[in-house]
Amino acid sequence: MGFYDAISPYYDQIFPVDPGTVEFLAERAVPARPCLDVACGTGGHAVALARKGHRVTGVDLDASMIERAREKGRGLPVRFEVMDMTALAGAQGIAHAAASEEGYGLVYCIGNSLVHLDSDEIIRQALSGWRTLLAPGGRLVVQIIHYDGVLARGEVGLPTIRDERHGLEFVRSYEYSPGGATVQFRTVLSVQEGGVPRRIEGSIPLRILKAADLEAIVRAAGFVDLELFGGFGGGPLTPESLPLVLTARRPAPPT
Repeated sequence: MGFYDAISPYYDQIFPVDPGTVEFLAERAVPARPCLDVACGTGGHAVALARKGHRVTGVDLDASMIERAREKGRGLPVRFEVMDMTALAGAQGIAHAAASEEGYGLVYCIGNSLVHLDSDEIIRQALSGWRTLLAPGGRLVVQIIHYDGVLARGEVGLPTIRDERHGLEFVRSYEYSPGGATVQFRTVLSVQEGGVPRRIEGSIPLRILKAADLEAIVRAAGFVDLELFGGFGGGPLTPESLPLVLTARRPAPPT
């Protein structure tokens, strides 16, 4: 069983839907066009947008996450499919089929998911594919960790997530070498199951993607009007910011 399979029953307690994030995304969605949630997890944000009346397609590589997302999305204008984020623009891709006639108004990839990809070139190719799924003028939203600040401060740990009601603790830490291209993201999930403690450990390499590098990749993928924020509250990106949120736009064709 993979790490994400193992934590999927607890995903909503570890990463609850943030209303501010939903509002940020909703403000950039186009009411008449569908949204695409890339690496949607258990679909919390996609379902929240669907409850606001947006049509949403959510994709994730983990089948157990998608199964839970489908349960939550019943009766709403949202669909979920198991799919690799690098294959969304392929002719057989469900995301491609959904956007074939009209194009998405918003494509978003949040939760530090983009840096699971192995190289800057793979990231560029993925983003370029997402751009083709957007209608002209459609928006892109990406959120990752602000690695510039994390590395400059020499941080090795992220804030621990606790849910005392469910007896849950999620400890996260980074291991990295100066000059390296990746960090090793180590996690320990401690939960109570029927009064019996359970411990789930994980370790995943994540690409170090600094702000300037992300901007360069997004521009190389064909996007314009880039903006950086220090979170979904819309505040500026500062050295102390933990999240980095980037927005961009697919340009309209020349007239």
